[in-house]
Amino acid sequence: MQVATVNNINNTSVKKKLWKNPVRDTGYAAAVFGISSGIAGAKKKIKLHKYLAYIAGIFTLAHLGIVEYYKHMKKSSKN
Repeated sequence: MQVATVNNINNTSVKKKLWKNPVRDTGYAAAVFGISSGIAGAKKKIKLHKYLAYIAGIFTLAHLGIVEYYKHMKKSSKN
């Protein structure tokens, strides 16, 4: 019995998209960094608290920007 060679390997199952749902992912990232910032602030680690707050703010702005973009695209597609 002969075994067929495997020449066509489907790489789509190996490759994963990093951002499957950018609205969900940026929202969770903003929440995680915001909570981490609060914990660092409570433990008096002010430098870490400040950096985590900046990162949380960046993710929050990205989240709001993506949501507004989707809202705009949905509104313009109805016209």
